[in-house]
Amino acid sequence: MYTYTIYRVALLNKANEEQILSRFNGETDFLKICNQYYNALQKQKIDYSDKKGNKRAFSITSGVEFNESQRSVISYLDSAYSGESLDIRSQFNKLNYVVGKEELQSRKVFSCIHIPKGSKFGYIIFENKSNHGVKVIFERQLQKFLKESGFQDFRVQITPGLNFNYLSNMIDKGKLKKVRLINYGLLHDVQLNLFDNLDLYSDDHDVRELKFKTKTENNSIKSRLGRLFFSNLNKKEKISFFNQYLVDEIAFEICHNGSSKTYYIKDNSKMRSNIDVSERLNFGNGQPTYSSMKRAALDLIDEMLGYDALDLSQAA
Repeated sequence: MYTYTIYRVALLNKANEEQILSRFNGETDFLKICNQYYNALQKQKIDYSDKKGNKRAFSITSGVEFNESQRSVISYLDSAYSGESLDIRSQFNKLNYVVGKEELQSRKVFSCIHIPKGSKFGYIIFENKSNHGVKVIFERQLQKFLKESGFQDFRVQITPGLNFNYLSNMIDKGKLKKVRLINYGLLHDVQLNLFDNLDLYSDDHDVRELKFKTKTENNSIKSRLGRLFFSNLNKKEKISFFNQYLVDEIAFEICHNGSSKTYYIKDNSKMRSNIDVSERLNFGNGQPTYSSMKRAALDLIDEMLGYDALDLSQAA
């Protein structure tokens, strides 16, 4: 499975005001800053340590594609980490080399930046690879580069970006697996079975999963949850669910084509912004082609920009 994680990027001034990225200080285009940042990563390797004390490295050894008319910067990031041993073997299972725990294991991670003109928000997409998360070091180094370039009054903010077109399609075609009705008055989140007539305000803190008796029940509740998810609810008011439960938050899990995602009615920031793109990719020699990875990333961003069922500046 090949997945992308989508992030939304903004630049804040000293007053924490979001800036128009294509002229964030009145004249400078943040897209060109991103291109300069990528080119700088080609000339140096960032060595650092993770929370476990393992050595890590971050750089770019691939070419950088800068397209000003398309408003994008695209390249493979090099992410490396130590801490695990690995046997390198031939196709005949002959041991060629043993990678020690102190040595760095490097992987290429596809990345795509898109900065729309005249917008306060841009988008960054990273390919997901186990043990090779790059968001934290990417953001830290981008902030450092921005300051070193003379823009000390601006702060980079990278947050999860949700593709509501993808989420809507998943709700429509997927199967509802779990529902959690959450009341913050309780010491712990309580997952209530809608058909067991449980007391919402009891001291019972056990986690109970919702089980659906029929496909009709599943579809009916899923439809109701979908409408709530795409509604502009008052964050401070309780949610009335089936005129029976009054709760602070509702979380529900949808499964579709082997993938699952947990939705939150109010707090979208808790949602993971990863998307399975396997079916969007073309392959050569068992690996996805660069052109298809690029097209998939830009298509996902186009879907986000074109989906007008919500005010994305508020919902994402």
